[in-house]
Parts: sequence; C-alpha cells; structure tokens
Amino acid sequence: MRRLALIAAVALLPGCGLLRGPAGWFVVADGGEPRCRIVVREGASRERIALAGDLQHWLREMTGATVPTGPAAPKEPAIVLGTAGEFPEKARNEKLSDLGPEGFLLLAERSRLWLLANTELGLQNAVYGFLESVGCRWYFPDPVWTVVRKDPNLKLREGMRIAAKPAFDYRRVWYGWGPRTDKLRDDYNAWLKHNRQLGAFQTDCGHAYERYVPQSLFKDHPEWFALVKGERKAAQICTSNPEVEKRVIEGVLALFRKEPERVMASVEPNDGGGYCECERCAALGSPSDRVFLLASHVAKAVRKEFPDKWVGLYAYAFHCEPPREPIAPGVYVQVTTGFRYTKLSFEEQVTAFRKLGARLGVYDYFSVYPWDWDLPGAAKASRVVDLARDIRRYRELGLSTYDAESSCNWGPNGLGYWTASKLMWGPRLNSNSLALDFLVNAFGKAAEPMGRVYGRWAWGERFSPRQLKLALLDLKDAYQQESEPGVRARLDRVAMYLHWLRLHLDYERATRIGEPEDIQRCGKELIVYSRRLMDTGLIHAYPMLFSEWFKSRFRALEKVKGLEPKEVEAWKEERAGVPSAEETARLLADDLKRFEGLAAEEIHRQEFSQKLVSVAERLPEAVASWRQAARLSQMVQASRLHPRLCVESGVHYFIGRKGEQLKLAFAPFDAGHTVDGHWVLRRVGEERPVAEGDVKAEKGQAATMETVLPADGVYALDPGTGYWKTAELGFAPRPRGGRPLSVWAGRADQPGKPKGQPFRLWLPRQDQPLYFLVPKGVGHLVIGFPSVGQAKTSLTLRTADGKVVLEDKAVLQGDQVSVRVPEGKDGAIWSLSLSSLRCVVELYNVPPYLARHPGELLVPQEAVELEAQR
Repeated sequence: MRRLALIAAVALLPGCGLLRGPAGWFVVADGGEPRCRIVVREGASRERIALAGDLQHWLREMTGATVPTGPAAPKEPAIVLGTAGEFPEKARNEKLSDLGPEGFLLLAERSRLWLLANTELGLQNAVYGFLESVGCRWYFPDPVWTVVRKDPNLKLREGMRIAAKPAFDYRRVWYGWGPRTDKLRDDYNAWLKHNRQLGAFQTDCGHAYERYVPQSLFKDHPEWFALVKGERKAAQICTSNPEVEKRVIEGVLALFRKEPERVMASVEPNDGGGYCECERCAALGSPSDRVFLLASHVAKAVRKEFPDKWVGLYAYAFHCEPPREPIAPGVYVQVTTGFRYTKLSFEEQVTAFRKLGARLGVYDYFSVYPWDWDLPGAAKASRVVDLARDIRRYRELGLSTYDAESSCNWGPNGLGYWTASKLMWGPRLNSNSLALDFLVNAFGKAAEPMGRVYGRWAWGERFSPRQLKLALLDLKDAYQQESEPGVRARLDRVAMYLHWLRLHLDYERATRIGEPEDIQRCGKELIVYSRRLMDTGLIHAYPMLFSEWFKSRFRALEKVKGLEPKEVEAWKEERAGVPSAEETARLLADDLKRFEGLAAEEIHRQEFSQKLVSVAERLPEAVASWRQAARLSQMVQASRLHPRLCVESGVHYFIGRKGEQLKLAFAPFDAGHTVDGHWVLRRVGEERPVAEGDVKAEKGQAATMETVLPADGVYALDPGTGYWKTAELGFAPRPRGGRPLSVWAGRADQPGKPKGQPFRLWLPRQDQPLYFLVPKGVGHLVIGFPSVGQAKTSLTLRTADGKVVLEDKAVLQGDQVSVRVPEGKDGAIWSLSLSSLRCVVELYNVPPYLARHPGELLVPQEAVELEAQR
C-alpha cells in the first residue's frame, strides 16, 4: 500500500525529469531523528520563515522528527529554500528561467536538497510540490481529508531532479457565495496553497460595470445607463456615452494605482441583458461590438500608464459572439463554457477571438448550486472523466488560465475538485491514476468498495434510491475492511453525506405523496442536519439555507397549515455540531434499514451502437411468441396508419428506402392541444439533417408532413412536439421492410454528450403496452423515471408467455426500478405498461428502444448477434 502511494505521488508532478546519480542519499530523517536542517537565511522575510515552518511541520507529521531551521554549516546536510536571485549561478546552471514565475526545481545532492524557484510564489509551490512528491495529500479542505504517509526514515536518492511548471498561468476552483464560516475560509485558503492553486497571472473578469458606474448614480444621471424600449434602465450602462467611457477608464486606472500588484481589472458588463438601444449604441453594432470596443478603449488608456497591465472580461451570454473589429492589445477574454448564445462551437469561438487579437482563458462551471443541488453525479465536478477530457482540450486550444465556478460541496464533488487542481497544473496526468491515488491513500483497505461509490458518481449516474442503497452497502463493506482511525474518520464523512442524501430524498418524497406532518418533519430534519454539516464542506449549506434558493427548495413548507416562518428560521440554528462517530454509525444503520426492501442493481457502463436492425427479421420467433401479435398485425394492415403512439417528446427511428415518400399525420391529443412544432429528419450517423420543416394547425386540428428519403438507411425523426403541443404520430403505410418503428428511450442528457430528446409519453394506454428487447445473457435491467407527470405511476412488466415479472409497482419521480431477469426469460421481448401522464422513461442494461408493436422494434445489431449465433 505504501509503495503504491509513493508511485502515485511521483506521478503527480508533471513535466519532471528524474535522473539517477551515484548510489548516495540525502537523508531527511533516520529512525524518527532529524539528519538535516531547513536553511532560513538571516534577514529572511516573514513569509519565508512561515514557509519554512510549514515545511518543518509536515516533515514532522511524516517522520516524527523536528527538522531544525536556521543557517547551516558548509557541509552540514540542509534543505535549501531559495530563489534565482539568491543563487544566481545555480539558477543559471539549472536553467531555472525556463520554469517561469511559478515553476520550481527539486534537486537532491549528497548534502543539499535544493528547493529553487524564480519567485517567492514559485518557492511556495516548490515546498508543497516536494511534500506532495514524498506522500503528503490535501485532498479536500476539511483536515479530515489530509493524508500524510508515515516514514521515519525519509531519504531521497542523490541525483533526483524534478522540474515542474503549471500548464495554466492562473488556476482557481472557487465557491459561489464563498466560504461562509471562519473554518470554511481557513480550510479553503490552506487547500488552495497546498494544491498550488491561483497563480502569478491573476485574472479579474467578473461582472464589473457596477464598480465604475454604480446604479446609485441612476437618479442623477439616467443618461449614463441603458435605453431599453424607450426607457432608461439601470441594469447596464450606455457604453457609447463619452462620460461613461471616461468614468470606466478612470475607475480602472485608479484600481491599478491603488493596488500596484494587481495584474488585471475587469470591464465585464453587469450580469443579464438589458443592453442599450440608443442611436449611438445601435450605430456601433451588436452588444459584442460595443462591449469589446469599450474594453479596447480602456486597454489603450491603461497601457499608456501601465504597459504590463490587462483589462479582462468574458465572452459570455449576449456578448459571447466575436466582435467585428479587432481587439486592442491588453484585453484578456475568458471564454465561458455555459450561457453560450452563439452558433459557433467552442473551438470556433476561441479561434475567432484569437484572430481578433485577444489573449484567452476559460471560465468553466464545475458546480452551480441551483443546477445540481449538491446531488452526486449531477455536476461536472462529480464526473471526473468529463472533467479530465475538457481540461486537456482547453489547454490544447491554447487557453492560458482556468477559472472554475464551483460549490462548497466536497461530498459529491471533492474528488473532481482535487483532480482538477492537479490537471490544471498538468493536463496530461491520467485521471484514472489520480482517482486511484485518492482511493488508495484516503481509504486504505477500503479502496475497492469506495471506488464503486465514487465510480458511479464519476460516470454521472442519476441520483436515485437505487444508487443510494448501493452506496450505503458499499460504505458498510468499507467499514468492515478498514479499522485505521484516519480512514474511518473519512468514511464517517461519506456516511454523513449519504445520510444527508437520505434526508433530501425523504423530504422530496414527502412533498409529492406525504401528509402535511410528513412534509414538516422531513423538512425540519433536512434543514437541521444541513446546518450541522456546514463546517464540513460536504454540502453547500449556505445557499441552501441562507440564500434566495431556500424559499425555492422549501416552498412546500409554506403550505403546511399552522407552521410559522419564524419556526422554520429557528431550525437553521437549532444545532451546529458535526455528528459524532457514534451518531454517524447509528444513522448509517437506520439508513440501511430504510432501504432494506429495495431492489438495487448496478447500471452497466455500456454503449449500444446505432447500427439498428429489425427484431422481426432477426428474431422472428421472439416476435411470434406474443399471442396478440397476429391480431395487432391484422389491425395494422386494416388501418391506413400504424398504431399511433402519443408522445410529447422523443426521437422515432425507422428503416427507410431510397425514394420512399414519408408521410406523417400529427393528430392532437385532444381539442385542447395544438399541433405546432419544427420536425427534423436525420440519417443515423450523419450530423446534417436530411430534411426539416414546420408543422402547424389550429387548436384541436390535425396536420401532416411529407418528404422523400434520399437513400437507404436508418433514420431518426424528431417531430418537434412538446407540452400542450403533443401529437399522435401516424405513419402512412410504408414499403415492405420499412415498417419497424421504435422510439429511443435512453438517457437524453448523458454527461459529456450532446443533449437529446427524452422519451416522454403523454398518456399511456393500458391496452397498448410498449415493447422492448431483453438480449440473451442480460441478468438484470434498470428502468428509470426522471420525471412522472402525476404523484406516481404504476409499472407492469410482462413476458410473452404471460408471466408478470413486475406488477403495479408504484413508481415516483426519480426512481430507477431494478429488475432481475427470470431464468429463461432473456433473449426475448418484454412489454411495459404505465398508468401516469407524462412519464419520462429510460432503459438501462438493455437496448434503449421501445415500440408499440413487438414487430416494430429496432435494436442495435450487437444485441441480437449472440442470439442469432445460437
């Protein structure tokens, strides 16, 4: 285990060269006794003395030895902390200048361990880079997550040389709403330092017009603010007003004069829209044209007085489009990964801004509280695979800084935040190796079961009772595997987070199917426990409890008769103490009991191809085994249209032939619905649409569309229907071989992939179930319900011989139903019946396609190959 940790530690320092010299050693400690000293020169700065003291502290934690500080005799073994200015010859010989302001060099000689850098910031990185290389880890800010490898005989081979510098000039994982307690603040600042976050090129691109032209001036100078629909509004400034431009320039210059160390000052617009529509602004062009023109004017003024300073802003929302005119030197642009109101791809956007002359960074969204609500797998930060891919891609695009809007929620996202801090320094590091480093060092013998927990989150599985039960079982296994106190303290933190998820789930369910007293009880439990977790940083407790989002999240409490707002507010301060180990153990036992009767199966991380084939052709016996198949076939033949499937949203797949005239009828569900959509037809495997168009009719009236298929192949039709525009699609009789028609029922928002259309039924018909294939060899499947239109729905599954696999299962929103496949019932078509309005359905572990008739099923070719071979 210790050897694994050391191997992983060396891998954390990218861009390093390791040279082997003579068979000698620089000895830090031997048998827990110091064998060197830390050199602190006379007259050293307070910061240098503090840095040396921190190095001394962590070496003592590792070795048990207190390495003394102070001057060293010429041949006395010493750890030397120094800058290029203090050791110019050494710096020149080692080419220290190549490492920039933040890079560092670690060099072991017989009597010297050199920790060298060009600046004090680089030297700080050298100290923590060295400590990391010998086994210190600060995974999460909470000290519980600090892991120090114990080695009373610490020594480094003579000739060891590690040179490293960051890939991004500024790196920041930061909290929306900030760290809101003293402990959170201290822990967070220490984590930034230990993990070499921030940097020499400190960006400032946030919303800033309010700094220079505050809204408090609106009353006296409305002409300085935006004209919107003929009326001055204070949301934005009028950038074409000469006085406004003058105030912005003077404000930026004043910042640089007041703060000489400042690198950049933002000139980013205030958040939101409301841009000026006056004649002068309109003459300048789009919001992008105006925003970047003002930035260029400010940058020119700044560079006259401060040639090395920058003005910063985002390419974001209404000004994410590249402007028409070149951007002046001194303008820094962070391209945002969200709120991209542009048809350009991210790469095209970056290329365009670079051609205009801007220096570029990236502004990413690792976690935003109202987007992911502290749930596992919901935020980008949970999904380590996506995170690693994107950080590497952004560096390859030449982006030089990385700002990541995040949350103080290390329960679901901690592994991602820590991994990101490593990848921002070295994007070529392997994310799997980083995850292994975390699991082995943080959980010891319990690494395997905890790997299953974090693995589900990393792959972006939806949170559900099924997922929570699996995590609880894995955690129980982890406790049984490991008795080391530090590991068990970290397992306790995971247990606290899982209990919080249980309380979240109980409250959400109470709001849907519970009585008022259930809502009040569950709401109180969740609020009180959330406040108790605040200082652990496991969840983002501040916005949950004390921001405008509290009302949104706990709106159901307002409807509880007799419950006063003052009483709810008092819950937030009822208890503040973090749960003890004993309490946590009791809560874990209670959580396990809570889900005792729930079936919970794993979701396989498999991807089916879109090489679709007809089940009727490949597995005719499976289709024929349905007793009602012949009756349904006769009904199809007697009708001009196939049996209609009433779908609010979904993508329909079918096999088409070249020259076939495709005709569809859009019949509104009832007289209250209006057919109004934009349909898009694509050939599977091709990005560009084959055809598209609008379909529209008066309320309650039907509409039609038709087009000619240009080639043989599998086609995907998105009918463009939606809420209260729901329509039954009727396909006109089609040529032989072109009949199979399926609706895709996979995950529409799969992390890391383009967003698709969820399969959302409008109103299921009990006498017309949906059919799907359970391929040979499938032992279990999972059916997910991200949303259920009513409080709950019943779910019934049957096989062709009439056997009911699952009957009248009450399913709530967010459930994922686990189903074991009975012996001999694989390699067959099953039926699925629902009772509730507007259910979204997702199939896992089986091909994600549903059809109204068993013979209409299309499935991936590989799903039937095994059966065909048999």
